[in-house]
Formats: sequence, structure tokens, C-alpha cells
Amino acid sequence: MPKDHYVRTDNAEVPAENFPLTSSLNFEHPTNLALAQIEDRGDVKLSGVVINMIKCAVGAGSFSFPFAFTQTGIVGGIISLILFAVMAGYTMRLLADSEKRFVLEKCQSRLASFQAELDSVRIPRLTYPELMREAFPNAKIFGNNYMVGFLYAMIIFTSVGVSVAYVLFILSTLNHGFGWDTSYIILVITAPLLILALIQSFKLLKFTSILGDVAVVAGLVGTIAGGLAHRTLSWPTNIPAFNSSSDGSVPTGIATLCFMFTIHMLCLPMAQSLEGDLAHPKNFRKSVNISFTVIMLLNLAFTLICVCIFAEDSEGIMNPIVKNLSKGKALQAVRMLLCLDLLFTVPMVLAVGREIVEGSIFSAFGMRDVQLNLSSPDHLDYKGEKSVEDDVKVESTEPAIPWKQELTRVIVRACLVGLILTIAAGAVENSGVNQAFQDVVALIGGFSGSLLGFIIPPILYWRSNPNISVMEKAVFVTIVTIGWGLLGSTTYYTIKSMAHA
Repeated sequence: MPKDHYVRTDNAEVPAENFPLTSSLNFEHPTNLALAQIEDRGDVKLSGVVINMIKCAVGAGSFSFPFAFTQTGIVGGIISLILFAVMAGYTMRLLADSEKRFVLEKCQSRLASFQAELDSVRIPRLTYPELMREAFPNAKIFGNNYMVGFLYAMIIFTSVGVSVAYVLFILSTLNHGFGWDTSYIILVITAPLLILALIQSFKLLKFTSILGDVAVVAGLVGTIAGGLAHRTLSWPTNIPAFNSSSDGSVPTGIATLCFMFTIHMLCLPMAQSLEGDLAHPKNFRKSVNISFTVIMLLNLAFTLICVCIFAEDSEGIMNPIVKNLSKGKALQAVRMLLCLDLLFTVPMVLAVGREIVEGSIFSAFGMRDVQLNLSSPDHLDYKGEKSVEDDVKVESTEPAIPWKQELTRVIVRACLVGLILTIAAGAVENSGVNQAFQDVVALIGGFSGSLLGFIIPPILYWRSNPNISVMEKAVFVTIVTIGWGLLGSTTYYTIKSMAHA
């Protein structure tokens, strides 16, 4: 038999005729031959992925949910929270499945060619932008894929926006809890943020994962315990079941709830970190189902308890809810712990967008041709142990110039930190610290969350599997329509609020 009719496995060359035709590749049960051609670094158990996903979605945003319920109405908030949990979980599964389908399609093409020797480099898993390129390969202007460029821009926007929201949380909490002026707080946190942003590897910040867990648990428990210390638990009479107001508070509240559930930027890294993800795609779906059920129930319970505790306060429910607490030493410690956790988290959130900016600059100025590998399983959440630099694939077309590269990194990171603090300061000056936090959370949740979480995933899956059923098409159209409606309404009312119109 000619050599080009042999297929190389991990151990030997085997006659291609011994394997089924690639047309028989099954998405749910791919063959061992197919799996041998695809990069697989997943080593996290299902329980680990579940925990990582919950950690990504339960955090500072949870403390805005009680206020969001005052905007949507209690029943309206419950329905919205459950709906978004179901929708976000479903589109997370769609996004992960579409990536697997495109990767297996590449594998099918490779096997169908019956090459003499299959490439020694395995087919890599795809990042979110790379998945967009596979779905829309011909969407080009002047040789550049504009769909990929759009997605990169959205990731940068979301990365910066979430960072601004976290800074505003810090400003709002410390301003109300300790009476510190927001300008003074910005001055104090500037140097730490810049130093943290310059760290090359987040392995040095491994301890912040534990800090984050402790801070969130202390915040949730401390808020309820602190509230019950001076109040009673009773169903509120001053918050309607549904808010019929036309002032834009309902879509703004819905966008705040949406902010928590759209963690789709981290979907593919989490899926690819799962052990046996390609061989058993049902496992990631199971992890999503478990995670989002826990996330939904935890946030729902916390929010309803807080509404029942704080609704009768003289100033009503505030945003974030920790501002309703008294100023005892224990509760002040909770406030400080939450702010300290977010201070360490901001550079990690920013890293997702920052690496895109740095890579583009390095490539444009010929210092290095950098290809980002944001799909690394090590980037499981914003409190991961590794920075994106640890998994950047580098192909040098000329010798690297270390001092230029490092200087560029310092300038880019300093500019981004300055941009975040400037936006936060401007938002406070324009709308006040309380309204600014609410506006940014609504904008990111409604705009970025809708696009990355509700609109794009169904489209990508449809592109990966054109033979979906009529029922699936109807569901996809419904989700995308809701996404566009949410994007349009929340963006309009948020901008209107920012403009004081």
C-alpha cells in the first residue's frame, strides 16, 4: 500500500483502511483516531469546573441584585433572574458545542486527505475570536476579518467596563462606609493598581483566589447577619410585584441581573479545562447545568432575604446593598475585605483585554508576531493562577528587543489603568458615585452581556451545525431577539441616565 494511505496515531502508522471514513465522525462520540489529532490539555474534574464557574458568577454583582429587584418589582425580578440563568446556561452550552464541532470538522478534513503523515502538531482548540473566524471565514475587509475584529473590540470593551465597575464599587463602598472622598480613594488605589497591572505572571497572586472566596462568603453572610442584627425579616409592602413605570428602571434592573450571568468570555477556557471534554461533551453541559442552578438559587435566596430585611430602611435598598449596613467594626471589616478583593481582581479582569492590545502593538511594530492563546485551561476565572503571558504563542520574525517590549508593556498597562481610573472619576463627577456604579453595571450587563452571551452564541452554533431542527431555530431566534431587545433598551436608558436627559 502506498505511504500516503497510512495514518499516524500516537504509536505507529496504521493503514487508513483500518479506520472508518471521516464522514462517520460522531460529535457526541468521536473516535480515538479523531481525538488523537486534537490538542487536549483538560485535566480538571467536573466538580472543579463547577466550582470555577460558580466563583466567576458570584461576586460583586450579587450585591447589586437587591436594588435591581426594586427596579423590576419582586416577581418581575424573580422571573428575570430565572430566565437569564436558563438562557445563559443554554447559550454557554451552545458556545462550547459549536467550538467542538468546528474543531472536529478540521479533524475530519485532515483525516479525509489521508496524508502520508498527519501533522505532528495537534489541531489546537479555539478561542472565542478564533471560533468567530471559523464561523465567518469570508467576512473580510482589506484582508482582515471584521467579525473577529469586532469581537476583539467587544472583549476589550467588556474587560475595561467590568474593571471600571469594580473600581466604582470600591469608591461607592469606601465613600459611604468610611466617609472618604472619592478623589482621595482614587489617589490611594492608583499605585497599587499600576503595580498589580505590571506583574508578568498572576502566579504571584495565587493567594487572591482564597481571598476572593473569603471576601464573597463574608460579604454575603455578613450582609444578612448585619441586617438582621437591627431589623426583622418581613415581606416588603413598598416594592410592587411588577414595576409598571416607563422611566427606564425596569430595563436597567434587568440589565443588572444580566451582568451576573454572562460570563461567556470564559466559557471556552473552562470547557477546554475539563477532563475528557472532547470525548464526552455531555460532561460540560452537565457542569453548566449544575453551576447555573446553584448560581441562580444562591443569588435568588440572597436577594430575596436582603429585600425582606432592608426594604423598609429610610433610604430604601441601596446599591450595592452593603451600603445599607451599619458601621460596626465587623461590618467595616467586611466592606474593606470586599474592596481589597476587587482591588486585586481588577488587573486580572483587565488582562483579558490588555493582552489583545499588547499583542496588536507588538505585531504592528514588528517587535514580535504574537498570537494570543486565550483558550488556555489555566485561565479559568478572573482569579486564575496564570497570566495570559504564560500561554502566549510567539513566533519571532526578527530578534526580540527586550527593552522595547518591556517599555511598551509598561506604557500600555499604565495607559489602561489611567483610562479605567479616569472613566471612573468622570462617571462619579457626572452622575455621582451611586448612580455611576449603577449605570456602568447596567451598560456592561445590557450591551456586552447581550452580545457576547445571548446574540452571538446561537448564531455561531447555527453556523457550526446548519441542520438544526425547526424547534431549535425558533428557540435561537427567540433568544437572539430578546438579546437585541435587551441591548437596545438598556443602552438607550443607560445613556439617557448618563446624559441626565
